[in-house]
Amino acid sequence: MNAFLRWCLTVLFAAATISANVRADDGHQPRTALVIGNAAYSYGPLANSVNDAVDMAAALSDAGFDVILKTDADQAEMKVGIDALARALKERGGVGLFYFAGHGVQVRGENVLLPIGPAPGGEDELMQQSIAVSDAVDAMAAARDGLTIVILDACRNNPLTGAVSGLSRIDSNANLFVSYSTAPGAVALDGEGDNSPYTKHLAAAIGTPALTLEETFKRTLKGVYQETGGLQTPWMSSTFFGNFVFRALPGAGASAVPADPVALTRPGVSEGAAGAVRESVSRLMGVYRAEGINPNGSRYHGIVALTPEGDRVRFTWWIGKDTFTGLGEFAGRMLVVDWGENHPVVYSFNDGVALDGEWADGTATESLQRFSGMSAEAQIRPGGRYTVEGRNPDGSSYTGTVDIRQQGDSYHVAWQVGSSFYRGAGRFAGNVLAVEWGEDTPVVYALGRDGRLEGLWAGGLGEEILTPTP
Repeated sequence: MNAFLRWCLTVLFAAATISANVRADDGHQPRTALVIGNAAYSYGPLANSVNDAVDMAAALSDAGFDVILKTDADQAEMKVGIDALARALKERGGVGLFYFAGHGVQVRGENVLLPIGPAPGGEDELMQQSIAVSDAVDAMAAARDGLTIVILDACRNNPLTGAVSGLSRIDSNANLFVSYSTAPGAVALDGEGDNSPYTKHLAAAIGTPALTLEETFKRTLKGVYQETGGLQTPWMSSTFFGNFVFRALPGAGASAVPADPVALTRPGVSEGAAGAVRESVSRLMGVYRAEGINPNGSRYHGIVALTPEGDRVRFTWWIGKDTFTGLGEFAGRMLVVDWGENHPVVYSFNDGVALDGEWADGTATESLQRFSGMSAEAQIRPGGRYTVEGRNPDGSSYTGTVDIRQQGDSYHVAWQVGSSFYRGAGRFAGNVLAVEWGEDTPVVYALGRDGRLEGLWAGGLGEEILTPTP
């Protein structure tokens, strides 16, 4: 077999497309779902995918969806289901959902789902016999302009031989919610019980009243990670900030959708999806105080800078003498941050001023409070003479002057506060100036549009504002 056939789709892919006319109270809208579970493959039968589909159909039905259920479907029957879903959405509108459990692979850059049927003999035959994920998504999007959720729990074990390859990252935007059932390149587990770990926890989260879309997938991520002992970590990405809950509070009716918080962006605010992403990233940029609890129960404080990196967010932590970095993916009003460990940190946010984080294994938490925002665009690099207004960790205030001089890639900083003099060397990147000055943690400044530098020091316990002098 060709090497590409070992590309494992092990992915939950939730695409959320919302327009300006979609109201916050999605509970009032019709809901239609297509659920497919394929297990009886002649070349690699699965134990749980039909069970997963049946249980997911029940959970969605209880959540108010009209469900079209198909099990062990061949290609023709899968196409019939997709056409039926698109037709129902065109006639009724509202929320659409597509769920698939079974085998899937990636071929020529396309994620495809495998129907029941004979084993494909090569790339061309595989493409002809399979269902492209994009075809299902396009059919739903063409039927109407509303919230669309597509869930794939595919390829828990890949029966097709060939070299192992990882699944490529799917870029998100303001109209797309993406969540892999496991990290790209990793293998999802089929489970030892009646369900895969992902579908087990997803169905339970869908059945929990009043959970937002983000909370539903956050609970799923934590549940899968903890059940598998870190062997499987779901991965999410989206900048969809609309409101949606699967189940209202008991007795409250369909209108029991949470009030719309202060979202970072709304459809139609900017020139489209790319603009919405830029707006969302820019509102989170800045320097934050960090307070957290380690797995051993000890507390810590520090400084965190959030800077843009395309449609993602770069995190840099200064905790004591240690520096950590990570890259955050949007998942609605959450950021899922890969920081080099086998568990991500999941931050929830509403207003871009505070972020509440929790490790996927549930052993540690961290809260970030923004001290200073920063310019989203490149500014004149810092330099020259500044006046200083600051606050010491003990709460006392001070004033003084600072001289900043650039030499190559380094910045030389000299403070005069009263009769005391201090010197440091810094680096400037992403409108953040971090200056080492002989203490455990640096001074970390955010550069604003007006040229001011606003920063934290002493692990976030001290603060300082530099204003350019004429």
